[in-house]
Amino acid sequence: MGLGVLEDRKLDHVPGTVILNDEAAHSEAITGRLKHGKGSNAHIVLSPQPSEDPNDPLNWPLLKKEIIIAILCLGAMLNAGTNGPFLNASYFEMSLTLNKPINTVVLVSGYNLLAAGCIGPFVSAFSRKYGKRPVFLVSTLFDIIGTAIGEAKISYNYLLAARIVQGFSTSAFESLIVATVGDIYFVHQRGPRISFINFILNSASSLASVICGQVFQKLGWLWLFHLFQIFLVIQFVLMFLFCPETTYIRDTRYNTDLARDEKLEELAAIETSHKEVSGEAGQAERIDIPKKKTFVQELAVYTGVYSKDSVVKFLIGPFLTLLNPAACYAVIASGVLNSWYVGSAIILAGIFSGPPWNFNASQIGYVGFGPFIGGMIGSIITGFTADWVIKRLTRRNKGV
Repeated sequence: MGLGVLEDRKLDHVPGTVILNDEAAHSEAITGRLKHGKGSNAHIVLSPQPSEDPNDPLNWPLLKKEIIIAILCLGAMLNAGTNGPFLNASYFEMSLTLNKPINTVVLVSGYNLLAAGCIGPFVSAFSRKYGKRPVFLVSTLFDIIGTAIGEAKISYNYLLAARIVQGFSTSAFESLIVATVGDIYFVHQRGPRISFINFILNSASSLASVICGQVFQKLGWLWLFHLFQIFLVIQFVLMFLFCPETTYIRDTRYNTDLARDEKLEELAAIETSHKEVSGEAGQAERIDIPKKKTFVQELAVYTGVYSKDSVVKFLIGPFLTLLNPAACYAVIASGVLNSWYVGSAIILAGIFSGPPWNFNASQIGYVGFGPFIGGMIGSIITGFTADWVIKRLTRRNKGV
């Protein structure tokens, strides 16, 4: 049994790996006919392989991809990075205004997190069935509606309702934005984008406490919601105009980053046939290739169904995944870390508002500078080294 496990290292293709550097892998005879990167990445085999369809997100111009990620990162900063710690620095003074115990006021953010958790399976199910664009748009709409409730009146009931509705906006921007990177970027391009997204979702939330504390102290309760609303509406408009659907159904043979059997020879044959049909010298035109969508066509919110499976199956799927010990451990480990992080941020107002510190909302917000700076340094390091490390280790691992 033990020898059998050792022999797995002799497999031609280890599941979960891809040939990225064909020079180091000495696979030019096969992969030489596949699509490669440009310039200094000319030796990098693109994974996944883009199809011939100009509407394939992998074929979009790099500038268009960067704009999409930038707008979604703004959405993540607002709907996830700011939404959660939105009131962390203000709880004590809000409790005085409402004449309620601070524990009762802090509880509204507990319901906010509960709403974010409950909506998660639905976000996963509907995004897999109908695409990510409508889910992103609806999520921001939830935040806009919740913020409108919060800015309507200084009241505990209004505050509670606002935080619950706002909570429904968080899950999509914590999960789908990472999947979007996989939709539009090749494996060797994903490192810096994932690093920046992690910075937005984790470290930037600490900066949100600093800013929100200042706004609450200088402008008051309602203006905290007013200003947040302005940025939410701007982000929603930008997302509607410039973030088309990134979910795309291509032949599974092109998805070399996910396939258990890469079938590189078949891909190479397909690529050769495309070149012969197109005629590299301009002798013929390509056939059976869809026309590129116009800007107006890309504004469509509903773009079809992306899976034949039912929504119910997708709703049950995340819970069945927990039966896998490795997946269950990952969920518990990440959940405990997030719980401690969120919990410690929420109790800041209770700790520093009383003696001997007697901090106001603005001063409590400043406590968030520490984790923000630490997270920024870590994100900069990983952002600049992630792709370099991947390429370096790929060369050392014979191109895989």
